[in-house]
Amino acid sequence: MTDPDDDGQPLSRPLPSDDELINFINDRDHAPTVKEIARAFGLKPHQRAPLRKQLKAIINKDQHRAAHDRRMLPAQELPAVLPLKIIRLTADGAYLAAPADNNLTSDAMIMIRPDRRKPVALTTGDEVLARLAPSRSSSKEKQRYDARVIRVLPRTKRQVFGEVIRTSKGYMLENADRNARHSIDLIIKADMDIDAGDFVEAELQQGRGYLNRTAQVIRRIGSRDNPNFSALAIAEFELPHHFDEDVLAEAKQAKVPTTKGRTDIRDIPLITIDGADARDFDDAVYAEPLADGWRVIVAIADVAHYVTEGSALDREARLRGNSVYLPDMVVPMLPEDLSNGLCSLRPHEDRACVVADMTIDHNGHKTGHRIYRGLMRSHARLTYDEVELALNDANAPAPQDIDKALIQHLHGAYLSLSKERAERGALELNLAEKRIAFDDQGMAIGITKRYQNTSQKLIEEMMILANVAAAETLEGASALCVYRAHEPPDPARIDSLHDLCRAMGLSFAKGQVIRPSDFNKLLYRGKTALGDGDNQLLNETVLRCQSQANYRITNPGHYGLGLIRYAHFTSPIRRYSDLMVHRSLLKESRIEAEIAAETCQHISETERRAATAERRSVDRYAASLIAHKTGHIMTGKVISITGFGAFIELSDHSTEGLLPLAQMPPDYYHIDTTRGIMRGDRNGIEVKTGDQIDVMIMSVTPVKGSVLLSWAEGGSLDGQTANGQARSKPPKGQLSRRRMKKPPRKKKSGAKKLSKQRQKS
Repeated sequence: MTDPDDDGQPLSRPLPSDDELINFINDRDHAPTVKEIARAFGLKPHQRAPLRKQLKAIINKDQHRAAHDRRMLPAQELPAVLPLKIIRLTADGAYLAAPADNNLTSDAMIMIRPDRRKPVALTTGDEVLARLAPSRSSSKEKQRYDARVIRVLPRTKRQVFGEVIRTSKGYMLENADRNARHSIDLIIKADMDIDAGDFVEAELQQGRGYLNRTAQVIRRIGSRDNPNFSALAIAEFELPHHFDEDVLAEAKQAKVPTTKGRTDIRDIPLITIDGADARDFDDAVYAEPLADGWRVIVAIADVAHYVTEGSALDREARLRGNSVYLPDMVVPMLPEDLSNGLCSLRPHEDRACVVADMTIDHNGHKTGHRIYRGLMRSHARLTYDEVELALNDANAPAPQDIDKALIQHLHGAYLSLSKERAERGALELNLAEKRIAFDDQGMAIGITKRYQNTSQKLIEEMMILANVAAAETLEGASALCVYRAHEPPDPARIDSLHDLCRAMGLSFAKGQVIRPSDFNKLLYRGKTALGDGDNQLLNETVLRCQSQANYRITNPGHYGLGLIRYAHFTSPIRRYSDLMVHRSLLKESRIEAEIAAETCQHISETERRAATAERRSVDRYAASLIAHKTGHIMTGKVISITGFGAFIELSDHSTEGLLPLAQMPPDYYHIDTTRGIMRGDRNGIEVKTGDQIDVMIMSVTPVKGSVLLSWAEGGSLDGQTANGQARSKPPKGQLSRRRMKKPPRKKKSGAKKLSKQRQKS
């Protein structure tokens, strides 16, 4: 045993010096705790208190800075290994980074250079663990570091978003994340004008445990009385929405070019066809009949002329990846001087363009094409509704006083392209798009569901034709091409579709090589044999089977469209992928394959982020439209059955709500998720996909986009439908049980008990 010291404690090693502590902490690749430091220096437990005092003394001397995780750093130096957060992309393809710890301030410039041996695509807000080395370009005024990525860290967002709630104990945050189950205590500074009902951004504070989390309000985003869910989505998904001064300056300097080096096509009566609320018109079309088919011209805004590779505009466009179309606003990829100005094909104004000039036969097969730069002038700006009316009503006047033959020729070319589409067997899903309607004050007043009409399909087919021409041109020239890739579905995903088809009585054999045309045949049989509810379920299940499309420099083909070569070429105003294709076609790209592959991964991620932000915003606006109807009974249609309840589409606003099993009449429910049926064991209530039922709106949380429902009446009783017809029972082998109220056990007879005892003996 060691002899005790004067305080009666065992003899201990002396505390390390300040320099020893600093060197030890800076050598770690993570933030060490006091316990870890004590263990490393062989200190006893009773020495941890003086060790803490020593660490605080170092901080108080202002020789070093401390992060919230107790990490100390010399004022002019950064450690060799440090977590970094990506701030922005530079013009030369490098990443500007800063220490991930907000409390660790540093004026040093940290650059992450692309690593060709280990390429990785990053975006703003990503965090990485990196190895730092002082840069040769460092000066006395500014320390510079070159960083090499060790690994990409999982995103641990410290920012949370939601609605402020007042409680008896203070303020709490109703988290906007739909999966969040617990509220968060809020700290609000005295000088902030924040009250209950406000939407805010807050930063989580360090603390132990999950349930007792605390966050400090950073800023106010909006109010429940006048909700701006688009602003909430911009903050929540970190969508870049402000342009730097150098970016705006470049956009303002842009001018329409002359005809030098361009083909003058201003006399060709090209027209744009877009939605009524569109402001950026990036494609114009024209068709004329030929003896053996059609000539189709698709003119696309020449964005590459204005956004040169390596410029500030290019840097910002790549960072954003794409425009984001939220319900009441657009977060553009390019400044408005370009996106709604010189790059928008406004009627009767000269515009630089890239032209896909193509010919097709009467069956829609492309017989030739060429791509060139041009100068065009749109002869009219038409909407889908105007074109649809002209196609459906022979007596309707021509929209915008144009020659009606222009629309008739476009329609004739479309009919030929439709034949070729059917021949190659492109996937034909029948799914609606939700649209939020707003009044003049910007308040949401309704929601609609729209299916694709003929005028939209017409433009879609012509864009597909131009996209194929672009991909074929690049592949024929052995040039770099950014393909729009869509691989065949994973066979494991199709298992649920096989089960559903068997339950619905539809044939869909296993083990076959499934082509898009096979899905189309199934969807056609479902449309003719099933009701609306089952047909909708079938379409959604087929959609869930599909792989997710993305961007690549290698070509796996496009499964859904049934195309061997396909690239995005027709929307360079709003998609960076299209801009890359334009540059490659015009031989203006100097980007290397490794950097292009990183960019493809990056813009695929920004595309998914944009889709999620749009979907969440629509859900929130839809929920806000019925927030005042809490406690009301409404009719709804069952759109899907899950293991925990049913999703209901409310008929008034096309809003979806959840009817959990806990809000069904107490019973022991059988759930068949494959066929979409849940049935009570004793009360005989059966709810099936497509059923019309009455539900009560229990609660609405607009900030989450969630609507909670309770069963009021509907479905069928004792296996009978509403009109009294018998309903077939789901196959027993496909049933799983969810207990709401456990049914009573049947008592065993005396003979059975005696038999059991004899078997045991």
